[in-house]
Amino acid sequence: MIKNTKILEESVLQAIDAVAEQSGDRITKIIADLFKSSILKRYKEAYDKEVIHGKVHRENVEKAIDFCFADACASFRLLPGFADEQKEIEIRAAKSQIGVIKQTALNFLVSKNIQIIQ
Repeated sequence: MIKNTKILEESVLQAIDAVAEQSGDRITKIIADLFKSSILKRYKEAYDKEVIHGKVHRENVEKAIDFCFADACASFRLLPGFADEQKEIEIRAAKSQIGVIKQTALNFLVSKNIQIIQ
């Protein structure tokens, strides 16, 4: 059952990303980011609880970062004074670095003697 839930969750997250990518409408992209962050919020909450005890699941770290990124994108898209095209360029550039950010976060946690559980 849990495996099916994970597959469904990943499918929904991929569909949300596809909607946001294909949409030219800023509001649709904001809604997609908020929807994505609402799905991923539980990983952030799990990470917050685990890190206190010195052990975190890798998935919780990675998905907590995805949550923060989706939430930040929604807020960034609402900023006045920037063209939507410029915002998209900046978001794409940041998104291309998510893997590096995740690895840096994991390395930081290890350096602080936090155990990473696979």
